[in-house]
Amino acid sequence: MKPIRLVFAMCVVALATTVASAQYFGKNKVQYTNFKWQYLQSEHFNIYFTEGGQGIAEFAAEVAEQSYASLKKDFRYELTDRITIIVHNSHNDFGQTNVDLSPPDEAVGGFTEFFKNRVVVPYDGEWERLRHVIHHELTHAVMLQMVYGSGVQSIITGLTRLQLPLWLVEGLAEFESRGWDFESDMYMRDAAINGYLPEIEMLGGFMAYKGGQSVLLFIGERYGRQKIGELLGKIKVSKSVERGFRQAVGVNVKDLSRRWQKWVKELYWPDIGSHREPEDFAKRLTDHKKDRNFVNTSPALSPKGDKIAFLSDRSDYFDVYLMSAVDGQILAKLVSGQKTANLEELHWLKGPNIRNSSPSARPLSQAATCGARSGRRTASTSCSGPRRERVTCCTWLTSNSGRSCGLCVSLWMEPLTRAGVRTAPRLLSPALTTDRATSMWWSSKASSCAS
Repeated sequence: MKPIRLVFAMCVVALATTVASAQYFGKNKVQYTNFKWQYLQSEHFNIYFTEGGQGIAEFAAEVAEQSYASLKKDFRYELTDRITIIVHNSHNDFGQTNVDLSPPDEAVGGFTEFFKNRVVVPYDGEWERLRHVIHHELTHAVMLQMVYGSGVQSIITGLTRLQLPLWLVEGLAEFESRGWDFESDMYMRDAAINGYLPEIEMLGGFMAYKGGQSVLLFIGERYGRQKIGELLGKIKVSKSVERGFRQAVGVNVKDLSRRWQKWVKELYWPDIGSHREPEDFAKRLTDHKKDRNFVNTSPALSPKGDKIAFLSDRSDYFDVYLMSAVDGQILAKLVSGQKTANLEELHWLKGPNIRNSSPSARPLSQAATCGARSGRRTASTSCSGPRRERVTCCTWLTSNSGRSCGLCVSLWMEPLTRAGVRTAPRLLSPALTTDRATSMWWSSKASSCAS
């Protein structure tokens, strides 16, 4: 999450980072492709896109105009300058942008570059996600133009006089782009029931998004949605967030925080009476506090139900582990991720990401980012290693332009048999999306590996 002085990023998990530099520690900004840029114009936006992305750009233009119509009504503000939207065909293409020089990981779903009023977003295969990110980032762009004006000199002058808190900036963007949704509701319910609901001024990280969204929902329901635009106007005129809240809703931020916390508790605490803890009816297999990690996700059961493959960051990298479903003992690390260019990201933010290929088959599939040279046209496999359970296998994906990308992983394999004849392990290929997903697979036993 970039500081407000430079860039606002739409992240699924918000983390504070330093100001962009030409090279981050241990990472280069690699540009694999020479893009051929085109653009189209709508009433208020210039949409730049690359070859093959016209349909995405047309969708982005439509969403941008619809989003602006909603923002104009809520903020009671009309744009003075056109906003540029740069749309990439995939997250890998997005990772090569030079609008911001830091290498964006998969948590970054888009960002707003403030000084030149540019929004940069990737299409990752989901139209709803793209709609949400465009609306979210345009909320930043419109709000910042409203509060600070346009032009570098005006922006710098405005930033020296007024710094907007992260919870207000990101909470407003989430509220405008989503209203109130199931994900946010579950997040706030968990915070209220488990006692980690902070004061408004302490909302940070991902809670700046969801907690800030909840605060804006509270303001809209308690004082009226029209107060949101009035609040921004008062903050702009008074050059103070504290004075802006007092003038718009009649209370300062501390008093608002107490009222908001009480409202959240009244909303969710009645659930405690009918609430059952998972330990009441199930056995805990992972413990992030004991293991001192954050993520244990994407579980996939073996056909017999005695083993679970799952994604975890317990090594400080995202890896795939095999665990006993009986006692939670770790049996093996199947894949070591984020340590080579062939396994840059294991897409831990994109929901269940390890899947059985079929109810009767043993192999599993796992999506991963593999540089920029992957595609959807042809695939072949080769494996190396002794005849034992764990081997190293590589998947080579050839793009439509003929360029190849290798994905090498350590895994367990079992050759398929047909009429007693041993054959090569077949490639499991779930829909390879435009974010350059590839596959890896393993099973509970193996005796050989053929190329």
